[in-house]
Amino acid sequence: MRISEISQTFPRVALRASFVIGCAMLLVVLLATASTPASAFGGATAPPTNTRLPTSTRTPPATKTATETRTPTITPTPPPTMVILGTYETPAQPPVAPIPLPLATPKTSSDDVKVVLLLGSDTITPGAASRTDVIVLVAIDRTAGTVSLMQIPRDMFVYAPNSTMVKINTVMNSGEVKYGAGGGVKLIEQTILYNFGIKIDYYAHIDFVQFEKLIGKLGGLDISVDCAIQGHRLKSPELDYNDPNSYELYTLPIGFHHLSPYMSLWYVRSRGSSSDFDRGRREIDVLRAIWHQAKSAGLLAQVTDLWPEAQKLIETDMSLADVLGFVPTALGIDLTNIQRVSLKQGLDFKVGPNLGSYGLLVVPDAMQTTVQNFLLPPPLNRLNGEAPTVEVGAALAVKGLDQVAADTLSWQGYAVNVLGMDGITNRDLTIVYDYTGNAKPSSLAALVKTLRINKGQVIEKPDPNRTVDFRVEMGHDYASCLYALQSGDGVTPQPK
Repeated sequence: MRISEISQTFPRVALRASFVIGCAMLLVVLLATASTPASAFGGATAPPTNTRLPTSTRTPPATKTATETRTPTITPTPPPTMVILGTYETPAQPPVAPIPLPLATPKTSSDDVKVVLLLGSDTITPGAASRTDVIVLVAIDRTAGTVSLMQIPRDMFVYAPNSTMVKINTVMNSGEVKYGAGGGVKLIEQTILYNFGIKIDYYAHIDFVQFEKLIGKLGGLDISVDCAIQGHRLKSPELDYNDPNSYELYTLPIGFHHLSPYMSLWYVRSRGSSSDFDRGRREIDVLRAIWHQAKSAGLLAQVTDLWPEAQKLIETDMSLADVLGFVPTALGIDLTNIQRVSLKQGLDFKVGPNLGSYGLLVVPDAMQTTVQNFLLPPPLNRLNGEAPTVEVGAALAVKGLDQVAADTLSWQGYAVNVLGMDGITNRDLTIVYDYTGNAKPSSLAALVKTLRINKGQVIEKPDPNRTVDFRVEMGHDYASCLYALQSGDGVTPQPK
């Protein structure tokens, strides 16, 4: 039985959910270098190009003339002129939403920016038809030494060249069916180029089973959980997932956790207490966490030895030579040079009407700005160019709450050092010490906002000989999560 079929039987288990491939691939992505063009498809039918002529547009039926005894029929409204005419095939049926104009290709900071497409499929059977519910783009700027990550929601309706408007998570499978082996990757790459203006240089693809194997090779996953996640899980990974009695309602609380391969997969798939959008955020969190863990363990220096094993787990068009060329960048990059670019509902996309199912539509002007930001390094004026440094400590019962706060702050551009519990007071209210003499007001304002504290919790201690700009001592009032879990059996209380 496929995972997608299981979810229909046990909807709360959410086994149809996307499988993060990010963890599996970020090590590869951050090591990747310029690759040679992909080879031709051999004997398979060639993938779509932008030179095919459209078939003739069907003429709407003539309007019937009303008589005195019959009510005239309604004249069908001819479909609007399609922007693809003369370039791509006309869809056999009217699309569920108007086909948009192709998005312009954004500018990059240099010719040394490469984009990797990370794909995760909802299947446990290699080669089986499946949805690519995980779609993450990674832009690597080797000149600037930066990485940007952006997740595309699986329910986004897009134009698939020479096809029609479809959900983006179905494009790869339909490409395989229409064009043969390798056609799915080519079609989704062209789909992303058309709808987002982003040219894909490489891809990497993994499924559910391969993901768990890779996390096992890494010895588990260390991850900051800033919002408690609740959902059904197997009581033991060895139990039969077809049996509803194998499951229990479980809550992973806020804190810094070491997760097993099965729990790593559960963490990035579960959405019972959150949403698809939050799951996309967690996918990118896991991407960064796996890179940081691999770097700390010295794995990046063992690429040549590890590559044969990686090839068994990951389907990709990158070679060992490609990977080796990026090792210096992977070793030199720090957390402040990794940015997450989030697509925002109501700005970059909107919920589409009358699509036949729940779906999202791109808002072109806003999306154009967002993808441009994605392809540029983290802005130099982030936090007004102040480049703040922060040390964070917590003498609290919740394990690793200081690490959770540190990871949240580093996404915003703070260089953070985690102190642990030594020399930290167990306090009710979070306190921020400002050693700058208000010389970095933008950084202080963002710190107050992120930690959700009031200005009365900031203590001014100007120090011209300071080694850091700010010191944060976490209190029991710290709340990293923006939403609360639903009440019910099995809910783990939030830390106090």
